[in-house]
Formats: sequence, C-alpha cells, structure tokens
Amino acid sequence: MTSITDCVVEGLKYPFNDLKKVLSFGVLFALINLISLDITTKFIDAVIKYSKLYPSASNVFHLSQLPANDIYMIIALLIISFIIVLFINGYEWNIVRFSIDKKEDLPEFSNVLKMFVNGVKYFLVNVAYNIIPIVLLIIGLALFNESYSPIIILISVLLFLIAYFILIMALNNMVAHDSIKKAFDLREITKNISNLGWGKYIGIIVFTLIVYLVIMVAVGVILFFITVFIISAITDQSMIISIFLAIIEGLFILPYVEIFFSRVFGSIYRESIK
Repeated sequence: MTSITDCVVEGLKYPFNDLKKVLSFGVLFALINLISLDITTKFIDAVIKYSKLYPSASNVFHLSQLPANDIYMIIALLIISFIIVLFINGYEWNIVRFSIDKKEDLPEFSNVLKMFVNGVKYFLVNVAYNIIPIVLLIIGLALFNESYSPIIILISVLLFLIAYFILIMALNNMVAHDSIKKAFDLREITKNISNLGWGKYIGIIVFTLIVYLVIMVAVGVILFFITVFIISAITDQSMIISIFLAIIEGLFILPYVEIFFSRVFGSIYRESIK
C-alpha cells in the first residue's frame, strides 16, 4: 500500500503535469474573487455614505439600505458565483475520477453540461452531510446568552469534524460509481475506510490539511512582500492591490490547492479498494 507521505507528495506534484489546465481552472476562481471584491466594495461604499449622511445615527447599517440597483446587481453576482462554484465542483469530480483511475494527466474542460450536473451532485452531497451541524451551530449562536449554548456549539463542531471525515469517502464513492446514492451508502463507505485503516485514513487527511496550511502561510508571506513592493511603486494602490491579489490567488493558488486536495482524496479511495 502507498504510504501517507507518498499520497500527499504525489498530490503536490500532480498539478504540474499540465499547468495550462491549472490556469484554465484558475480562471473560475479568479472570477469568483473579482465578484467577491466587487460586492465587498459596493457594501463598504454604501456603509461609508450612510455614516456620512447620518453621523450621529445609532442604527446599524442593514443590507436593505443599499441602493436598489446595487441590491439587484449583488443578487445577480451571487447567482453567477454559485453557478461558477458548481462548475468548480464538477471539475473536482473529474479530478477525483482521474485519481481513482490513476491517470497522470489532468481532465479536459469538455462536456460542460455533464460537468455542471456532477457539480450539482457534489454540492448537494456536501450540503446533506453538513446540514445538521449547520442548523445546530445557528441554534447555538441564536441562543448565545443561554447557559447551554456553548454545549450546542461544541456538539455542532464535533459533528462538522465527523461529517468532514465521512464526506471525503462519500464523495469518492459517489464519483467511483457515478451515483449520488452511493454517497449515502454508509455501510460501503465505512467498509472502504476500514479496508484502508481508520488510522491511516485520518492520518492522510490530517497530513494533507497540515501541508495545505504550510502552503497558504508560505503564499501569504510571498503575497505580503509583493504587496509591499506595489505600495512602494504606486501611490493610489488600494484597489490595484486588491484586484492584483484576487487575480493571482484565483489563477495560481486556489486551483493548485483544490487540484491537490482532489487528487489526494481520490488516491485515498483507490488505496481503500485494493
């Protein structure tokens, strides 16, 4: 059997097999980042205008106080972002499939309709596994002043962790059989994890998350120095820096990390059925 380190190292190398496809995938993340930046900018501008018009107002700014045109635009942008996320999920499905089949190349961006449908399945399974923890967390936060609120929040966090570890194998099982029903076949899912070994299964996931944190910290340091350089070179730099970082993160960092994750998690399933 492949070791924990081998699975993760192979996942780290995999995106470099076709950097053009990584960049193509990154366009989707860059679009989401730019949309998020636009929405945030609209909201901040509205808050600033509101505070200037009502400097002594005690009321907190609400989304309903945004201009109607901005509200419609934000709704449209959120819908576009959601659709893009579904395509991202669909491509992640394809990466997992390639990983299970031990293919060394990255998936093509073909059969867009099927990729979208698979993305919807991916999204629905994620929601299904996390809906109970989310509801409990909302209840716990809503009852924050109550003495039992921390217990509810703690239970929700524990359920999030349990759901996350089961979800990874559930998604793999769904992709392997091309059936959303297989994402909820807990007997087969737990059997696959047992075949691999619960210790090794959790170890690969935890190690992958640690590697992810190291990558993000390293990238954060690099982007910090790039930001400092831009500030020293350009006078009116706030929006330029924001756009630049959104594009860089979207084109290079996020697609690499998502491909890395999907490759490793697909490898977990492949090892579990040997």
